[in-house]
Amino acid sequence: MQWPGTAVECVTPKATPESAGVARAAGVGLGLWLHGLYLLVAVQTWAAPVLVVRGPRSDPYRDALAGFRQAYSSATEIDQGSTKEFDKRLRMDPPRMIVAIGRSAAEMVHQRAGSIPLFFLMVPDPAGLGLTGTNIAGVSMDVPAQVQLSRFKELLPDTKKPMAVIYNPATSAAVITQAQAAAPGLGIQLELVPVESSEQVRLRIGFVKPIIGSIWVVPDESFVTGERENKWFTYLLDEAKSMRMPFFISMNAASGFVREGALAAVVSDFSGIGRQAGELVNEIQSGKLKFESVGVRPPLALTWQIHRGTAQKIGLTIPPSVLQSATVFR
Repeated sequence: MQWPGTAVECVTPKATPESAGVARAAGVGLGLWLHGLYLLVAVQTWAAPVLVVRGPRSDPYRDALAGFRQAYSSATEIDQGSTKEFDKRLRMDPPRMIVAIGRSAAEMVHQRAGSIPLFFLMVPDPAGLGLTGTNIAGVSMDVPAQVQLSRFKELLPDTKKPMAVIYNPATSAAVITQAQAAAPGLGIQLELVPVESSEQVRLRIGFVKPIIGSIWVVPDESFVTGERENKWFTYLLDEAKSMRMPFFISMNAASGFVREGALAAVVSDFSGIGRQAGELVNEIQSGKLKFESVGVRPPLALTWQIHRGTAQKIGLTIPPSVLQSATVFR
């Protein structure tokens, strides 16, 4: 019996070879457990279910990325040029989904990521780039033809006169098919003007000038690049002004045709595309939406570009409802 206030003798067991072995084994086990925990924490910190491959460092792509982050903030990000890091991540801990911002990023992922689901944004004409399949989805930059026509109608002074549609049938057939299907319901007549090169624009528009009341150009590589002065554009701009008719053009918000004098364009909003993409990725990750059911979706956030000086020259008053949501050039 030990009374309060008295000393207590502490007896340390005598070490033996057997007890030393047990201690060493326990120490090794603890070390392995701590090492495994470290690796687990490291992998969990490094990995994420979604890997974002960032596009070029220009404002449109930054805006799209910022919009995406607003809706989905838990992704890991790398630059599109970091192919070695990209390949390493796929080998060591592949993500469940890859988000690619821009054409070059999407093409890189498509070539290197195998069957991992690819979600793209800020990509024009994705089908033309081969971005199709059950493991590919995204938000296109292309504004559907029927949407463009319905907006253009707001600026048409006379819907009884046909709208001349200048396009390359080799690259824009799908757009024209959409437009032809939508035009009757909108009360718009289309006069198709197919061209294969910029040189044909002047010749073929001359045939329809007497009957048309407006011009809509669906430009493509054949008569936009390689001719930086865009003589076809200057010619059409002068013709539209002299005939006092609206000159519409299909383009993305990075193009400068409205700034240079075209009356109007309906363009996708880059930040809006990013938010739309982030919301869809969120729904896929939460299980509310199946990836294979997403497909390629049109942009929902749209805005006008308007050249007020051109409108004044052709005697057109732009409705306040259009100006309210427009980027206006003078």
